[in-house]
Amino acid sequence: MGCRIFFLSAFLLAVLLNCFTISPAAGDCFPQGLRKDCGFFGITQQQCLDKGCCWHEFPDHSPWCFYPNSAPPSYVVKAVLNTTTGLKVSLITKNTSAGHGAAITPVTLRIDFDTDQRLHVKFTDDNDMRWEVPSQFSPVPDPPTKRASNPMYTVTVADPGQVFFIKIARKSDGDVIFDSTGTTSFTGLSFSDQYLSITTQLPSSPNIYGLGEHVHALKLSSGTYTMWNFDTATPPNLNLYGSHPFYMDLRKSGAAHGVFLRNSNGMDVMLAASSLTYNVIGGVLDFYFFLGPTPEEVAVQYQQVIGRPHMPPYWALGFHQCRYGYENVEALETVVSNYASHQIPLDTMWTDIDYMDSYKDFTLSPTNFPKTEMNTFVSKLHSNDQHYVVIIDPGIANQDGYPAWDDGKKQDIFIKDKNGNIFIGKVWPGATAFPDFFHPNAMSYWKNEISKFLDLLPVDGLWIDMNEISNFCNGACDDDDASPTANSTIQTQQERVGFDPVNPPYAIHNQGGGNALNVKTLDMDCVHHDGVLEYNAHNLFGLTEAIATNEALESLKGKRSLVISRSTFPGSGSHTGHWTGDNHASWDDLYNSIPGMLNFQLFGIPLVGSDICGFIGSTTEELCGRWMQLGAFYPFSRNHNVKGAPSQEPYTWDSVASISREVLGIRYAILPYYYTLFYFANKDIVDDGSMAGATVTRPLFFEFPADPNTFAIDKQFLVGPGLLVSPVLTQGATSVEAYFPAARWFDYYNGTEQTSTGASVSLSAPKDHINLHIRGGVTIPRQTPALTTTATRKNPYNLLVALDKEQSSTGYLFLDDGDSIGDTNHVFITYSTVSNSTASILQAKVTTKGSTNADTPNLDSVTVYGVSKSPEHATLNKKAFTSFKYDTTNKVLTFSSMSQSMEEGFVLLWS
Repeated sequence: MGCRIFFLSAFLLAVLLNCFTISPAAGDCFPQGLRKDCGFFGITQQQCLDKGCCWHEFPDHSPWCFYPNSAPPSYVVKAVLNTTTGLKVSLITKNTSAGHGAAITPVTLRIDFDTDQRLHVKFTDDNDMRWEVPSQFSPVPDPPTKRASNPMYTVTVADPGQVFFIKIARKSDGDVIFDSTGTTSFTGLSFSDQYLSITTQLPSSPNIYGLGEHVHALKLSSGTYTMWNFDTATPPNLNLYGSHPFYMDLRKSGAAHGVFLRNSNGMDVMLAASSLTYNVIGGVLDFYFFLGPTPEEVAVQYQQVIGRPHMPPYWALGFHQCRYGYENVEALETVVSNYASHQIPLDTMWTDIDYMDSYKDFTLSPTNFPKTEMNTFVSKLHSNDQHYVVIIDPGIANQDGYPAWDDGKKQDIFIKDKNGNIFIGKVWPGATAFPDFFHPNAMSYWKNEISKFLDLLPVDGLWIDMNEISNFCNGACDDDDASPTANSTIQTQQERVGFDPVNPPYAIHNQGGGNALNVKTLDMDCVHHDGVLEYNAHNLFGLTEAIATNEALESLKGKRSLVISRSTFPGSGSHTGHWTGDNHASWDDLYNSIPGMLNFQLFGIPLVGSDICGFIGSTTEELCGRWMQLGAFYPFSRNHNVKGAPSQEPYTWDSVASISREVLGIRYAILPYYYTLFYFANKDIVDDGSMAGATVTRPLFFEFPADPNTFAIDKQFLVGPGLLVSPVLTQGATSVEAYFPAARWFDYYNGTEQTSTGASVSLSAPKDHINLHIRGGVTIPRQTPALTTTATRKNPYNLLVALDKEQSSTGYLFLDDGDSIGDTNHVFITYSTVSNSTASILQAKVTTKGSTNADTPNLDSVTVYGVSKSPEHATLNKKAFTSFKYDTTNKVLTFSSMSQSMEEGFVLLWS
């Protein structure tokens, strides 16, 4: 039975003592109000009390082990100074014997009013240099030279002599977006060598999104979100391959803001019913706040700090096929042939580690994947306008005579152990070393190895895996490599006296707790170039490898590359896409793929998708068919499964082949729309002078933030602003519950209008059908689909125009050669439809840069949904145009045989 606490009295004290035991050193333990976590996942009551903390078993999963409420204030304000860019606050404390190491004093807080929409808040130690994320890997904006002129926020800090707090509010309505005040006796700020913590209060039942990478619903629930890159097969709620300490907070008013902690150290972010706490084991507290106010604007503002996403080559948006277990070249050839014979689109063939010689990077198996046969295979792919991508892992086999090892050892670019020797772990080829991308020679080393491999086999992209870093041992491989306990040795030369990277005083909830930091990865006292500890740099490895890989490919090929990385960090999206790792062939993971995809849109990595039909386990015909329907709309769309599992290429079942032809036909038709969305994501300003967007796929609340019914929806999503995808995610289902926000919505397939909006509707969904709807007010450019992106791009264009209640619509199209680097020759078109009481006008305005592509196909047709009545006549560029028809049942107007140049503006009028 739980205990309820109402007031202080002798009776209450007796009740409290029955509710939980209080250590004599714990002080007052009153669980009402803000509670700051004092423990770790799995801590026992006795362990908690031994730390001098309070214990209470809360049903809402809030921290059971928490600091005493009457603990002395951590920091008080010594001075507040105005600066040209904001404020400088000096903080001091007398409470130096903190629970997780001695508190640092003084601490300096700098508050910079960067822009009207962005605030920068940074806690540092001016007396000693602390670890920070290097700007050469994860850039930061140039510091401001003066305060923002009209900020959307207000900042309040405590006066000198007072207990420190910071409160940030939205100026327009006073809504508080960050508040560290806590209670009168509890500030929620700690700043020690290996433990930094701050707490902010939240509204009750907050709408929080982000804090990746984890498998969970899109809207976060109370719990601990650990950030420590780890190789694991996607268990729910545990830390996965990447770390993204960014969250979006959507208030009931519909206004959103974002918070980014720029820190690469391991951390727990504890989300409770009305508070959020950061517990970080190193570095600095370096916050950026983004005021939005729309969710899409928050994402744009965040990505202006971490870097805008990479613009993928056009072919990367086609369909991809892979599996672990293609045993030889003949198997690859058979798969490609089967796709063609079943008339299923395929742009890119992939190969897992099977192609390597003894699993060594940059090699080919001389038996199963010999050089001559592989080059013939790739040449045939290229002649058919298809592409080839292979996997590489960061582990380099330490075998003398193996060039990648010999070259790396010669250039001294491998990560070292604490004694200065090359750290040796174990991955697929056996004993391995790991390139240190902090080393100034690592980029040239990596580029040289990739260059030699391209000479061996001209692949089109690279898939970088196992880069958490994953290690089959727990730290260095020795007799105790199977033990989950931490390495007992300590680095002899620490960054600070008493600094312990092996056994830090606070244990983050690595895989739910109990796992040392070196489990399945490197030892924390390993050393990168210039003395950087693995303890600090661990979460950055995937980012640094992605930078080196992308730069090498684009430099060597002279065009845009495709890199797909498993491990990511803020800024990764500027260099790589991502797949969500080793998922399972299950209905749960079919659903999980949607919030996973949407989260990475927030994180600035729009080129993302999950292994279609599932990686681990055996899929079924029904599951694979439903997954092909959903996966056709992932930005990165690839079928992939594990070695030993039954084949799951879509042609394996006739029904799935038929489904795949249908949904991939739709995908290839709307690739101009997808490509334009990636162009928007890549740019701050687009050709018409407007602010660009940040997401390719997006949650419904991005477009409808004033509708609270959309806040938790993660079983539907939008492609761009206008295409609503409502997949079946349940075994045996032949209908789906779909929510339609208040707007005009039309069936994508036939233009029938959805009459019920602002409500959930049961839609028929037979096994061969996925429900798609286009939003009124959106124009989608399309092409006649073919079996490759190259062939599709040669086919005529058509426009799908959906009219809103005002009989208007807008759309955009970006055209270039599909793979040139930088702001090269292109065409940008704005389509706008407006209406009055007598006529409607569709106008195309064209902006060109440089020479245009004379081979661009013409616009062949325009289809308009939501036309109230049949027009009597039409004109194209002021000339009579008679090739149109009107469907009175569905209220669809179609213009055909237009033969209009895509690179010239036009005006289409009907009345």
